[in-house]
Amino acid sequence: MAQLAPPPINPQSRVAQGRGLSSSTSVPERHPLGLPPGSVRALLCLIVVSFVVAQTARGISVAVVWHESLMIMLAHYFTTRRMVPLSKDLRARLEASGDIDREPNPLHLPKHTVRVLMVAAFAGLGIYLYRAGRLFEAQSLPLLVSVGAYLLGTFAKGTLTWLSRNWKAVPPAWWIDLKAAVTLTIVLVAVGLQLCGMTSIAGLQTARLEDFSLGLVLFYFGSR
Repeated sequence: MAQLAPPPINPQSRVAQGRGLSSSTSVPERHPLGLPPGSVRALLCLIVVSFVVAQTARGISVAVVWHESLMIMLAHYFTTRRMVPLSKDLRARLEASGDIDREPNPLHLPKHTVRVLMVAAFAGLGIYLYRAGRLFEAQSLPLLVSVGAYLLGTFAKGTLTWLSRNWKAVPPAWWIDLKAAVTLTIVLVAVGLQLCGMTSIAGLQTARLEDFSLGLVLFYFGSR
């Protein structure tokens, strides 16, 4: 019996099979509400920041959960999202070749808009409270210290990264060790005093030391 010849194979289909391509992979990913990726998170962040700033300006305390949510959002927006930092030229080439996906800006806003709005909101709050003579109120100072310390740490990190990239200036090891040692020492002292039930030492209230140690911790995490 004569053997039938196998049907001809389309080279393009062979390439597609080798790459594991299918018709389903050509469908673009849809993000929530049809907005660019990160848009819902950006809206939630702006809503929480607006609420906390407005309530603080009105002299109304907010629950601890709002402060915790705020710090989580700060950590999300002021840390590097890529595991490997890429230069602008390299990222543009990888996006053009399709090796990595393009990253549309949330809400179609210019880059870093959400971060700028967050910083401006808390800077404006600090100026408003200072002019009103309410900067050191119980509901104002801890919020501004925690947010300001973390943002200051991220600013220091960004400055050092820029110097390292453009001027090849690397922070000395002694500075890195000193920052870590001071932070650990002050936090351990603050925790030890609280565990011992001491409310003051040498005329200094331990609660103030606790606030300072919290700000120092947030600065350290922001600068790392």
